This record gives sequence, structure tokens and C-alpha cells, in this order.
Amino acid sequence: MELTGILSLLLIAAFLTVLLRQYRPELALSVGVVAGVLLLLAVLRALTPSLSSLQEMLQAAALPTEYIATLFKALGICLITQFSADACRDAGETALAAKAEFAGKVALLVLSLPLFEEITSLALKLMQG
Repeated sequence: MELTGILSLLLIAAFLTVLLRQYRPELALSVGVVAGVLLLLAVLRALTPSLSSLQEMLQAAALPTEYIATLFKALGICLITQFSADACRDAGETALAAKAEFAGKVALLVLSLPLFEEITSLALKLMQG
């Protein structure tokens, strides 16, 4: 889906959300979540060729596959966390949005711990000569 289609979908969803919020607030949230999911799917579909090109470039750089996998997992965690936090904010639950962001940060930390351990051991080896 091209950019104009995505933006049109979002404008229509925003209009419906504002309209429904007055009469049926429970449906307004559903429209927002569905529009967000459709947007996420459209963007991921558009990004697929770019991600494969990026993966080829990273492999050409002779990086270990663990680094590439960690990079893509971190990207996925960031996207899902942002989407969840925004959905919580749309529902008026700012406290839950903050907790979703905190959970995403912790997930990134846990994901990156093996890399930090490897970097630390490499630094210690270099310092020891």
C-alpha cells in the first residue's frame, strides 16, 4: 500500500473515531485499534524488501548471525511496544501505556545482555594483552 493509501486510511479512521466517540465510545477504541493493526501490517509488508536488503548487507559485513537476529528482534520489540503504548493512550490509559513502555525497555535489556557479556569479555581480553 502506498503512502497516500495509508494516510487516507488513517484519516478515515480518525474521523470515524471522533464521530463514534460521542455516541459509542467502545466502538471508537475498536476502530482505532483495527486501523493501527492495518497500518502496522501495511508498513511491515512494505518494509519486507528493505529488510532483506539490509540483512544481505549485514551478512556481507561478516557479522555473526546472532547480531543480525538480535537487531531484528530489538526492532520488533520496539515496534510492538510503541503500538501497544499508543493503543493504551488512545484508550485513555496513560498509566498502562507507561507500563507497556517499561516492559519494552526491560525486554530490550534482557535481549541485549548476551551482547553486553560478549563485549565485556572481549574488552577484558584486550586489556590483558
